[in-house]
Amino acid sequence: MTGLTVFICADIEGVSGFVDWAQEDEETERVRLAMTEDVNAAVEGVLSERDADVIVNDSHGGKRNVVIEELHPDAKLVRGGPRPRGMISGVEDADVGFQIGAHTRPGYGGVLEHTFSSSSMADVTLNGDPVGEVELNAMGMAAFGTPTALVTGDDRLRDELEAVLPESEYVVTKEARSMRAATCYPPARVRERISDAAARAVSEPIGEYPLGIETDGTVSATVRYHQADTAEKAALWPGIERKTSRKIGYESDDPLEVYSFLRAASKV
Repeated sequence: MTGLTVFICADIEGVSGFVDWAQEDEETERVRLAMTEDVNAAVEGVLSERDADVIVNDSHGGKRNVVIEELHPDAKLVRGGPRPRGMISGVEDADVGFQIGAHTRPGYGGVLEHTFSSSSMADVTLNGDPVGEVELNAMGMAAFGTPTALVTGDDRLRDELEAVLPESEYVVTKEARSMRAATCYPPARVRERISDAAARAVSEPIGEYPLGIETDGTVSATVRYHQADTAEKAALWPGIERKTSRKIGYESDDPLEVYSFLRAASKV
């Protein structure tokens, strides 16, 4: 074992060149390799600066996207699902967390914006504030004492996170033009920036990387679905409050319980 463990949550919507889920069928191998190479750039940056264990969580769709044969040989891969804690499974003993290939929450104007489920969930709030996957994953990681030190994605996500992760490293991979269009930066250049940012993120002394979400005391979460019948089904779970025809809510003093509720709510 080494003195540092780095956890990487890897998604695909924030990868340079990825602008439409149709690419997963039309350009399957290319987009899987692009996701893998963005992750590799982060791993290489970490290992250029520190002797570290690196755990990669394949977090997109069926969670079998990262090309394991092409993954950096010094990284381990959490693959497949369902699994406990979803996108942050594997973070338990990590000192630092990254979110690579991330995207904005619904309504923020980013490429392929959504939170957990584009097909069912219209929006999510924490303590009354709208949030996306990056904020929720950061909250879940923070519950294990793991700060989010690096995020990559489009320019709108950078703006979304300005107050939530004010000290974290951020690499812009593309400039959003619409839900399914972007000005994409050259992948090789993007990966150089990811590697450099990853090295800075783990350089000694490691920064505190504060999280601008209040989790002391009761954390309240809501989910608004696209369809009322989805909320009807979700409201059958014990402890869930039906707030409106399409909205449910949940409260807990444990941020991980709230995170698990939101992950489960995306599966209805």
